[in-house]
Amino acid sequence: MMTTRRTLLGGIAAAGALGFAALARPTRPVMAATRRSGPIVLELFTSQGCSSCPPADELLGELAKAPDVIALAYHVDYWNYIGWEDPFSSKEMSDRQRRYAHAMKLRTIYTPQLVIDGEADLVGSRRSIVLQELDRRRAQRGGPGLAVTLNRNGEDFELLLDAEQGGDYAGTELFLVGSDDRHVTEVPRGENRGRTLEDFAVVRFYRSLGTWDGKADILRIPGNAASMPTDRLSVLVQAPGNGPIHGAGALDLRSA
Repeated sequence: MMTTRRTLLGGIAAAGALGFAALARPTRPVMAATRRSGPIVLELFTSQGCSSCPPADELLGELAKAPDVIALAYHVDYWNYIGWEDPFSSKEMSDRQRRYAHAMKLRTIYTPQLVIDGEADLVGSRRSIVLQELDRRRAQRGGPGLAVTLNRNGEDFELLLDAEQGGDYAGTELFLVGSDDRHVTEVPRGENRGRTLEDFAVVRFYRSLGTWDGKADILRIPGNAASMPTDRLSVLVQAPGNGPIHGAGALDLRSA
C-alpha cells in the first residue's frame, strides 16, 4: 500500500526574497477558501525518490490541462539520500514547502503534498478528495477580481496587474515561476528503481519579484529574470509569508 512520505519539520529557511526582508507569517485555517477570481493554483511538492509520488504526478498532469488551472510541481531535495538524486530537485523547492508548513502550522512536511491557492493542504495522490476540493473552489469563484496578465515584449516581459473589482492587495509578494510541461526520466536506483517516470509542470526556477503596492500597473520583467529556458512562465500574487494566493497568470513561451 502506498503511503505519503514525511519528514519532521526542522528550522524554517529565510524567505528567498530579492531586495526585501522576510515578512511575518500570518496564521490561517488550512482549508479556508477565499472568494476570488482567476485560475486555481495547484502546487505539488514531489520527488522522484518517493514511491508514493507517481500517482500524484500523473494526477497533476491531468489537472494541468484544465484552462482554469495553473499547475506547478516543486521537486524537493530531502529524499535524495535514499538512492536516487532527483535531477529537478533543489533546496529552494524544499524551502518553499517548509515555509508553507510554518504558515499552516503543520508539524511535518511530506510528499506528495498538494497546496491549493496557497491555503489548502491535501495529499496529492488522493484523487477523489483533490477533485472534490477543486469543484468546491470553482463553485466559490467570483469574489473580488484580480487580473494577472503576462505578455512577451521583445526580450523582456510585461506584467499587467489590475484589481478589477477592488480589494486590498498592498504589500503582496510577486513570484515568477518557470516550469516545463513534461519530462520523462528512467530511474535506475532508489524507491522507484527500474521505473520510467513522467513528471508534469516541473518547476525549474522560482524567484521573488518583490512586493506590489496593490495599484493597477504594468511592470517590466527583464528577460534575464527568466534565466533558464522553460516551457512557460507563471506569476503568483501571494499574501506575505506564504499566505493565500490572490491571483495568478501564465504565459506559454512556446507560442508567445
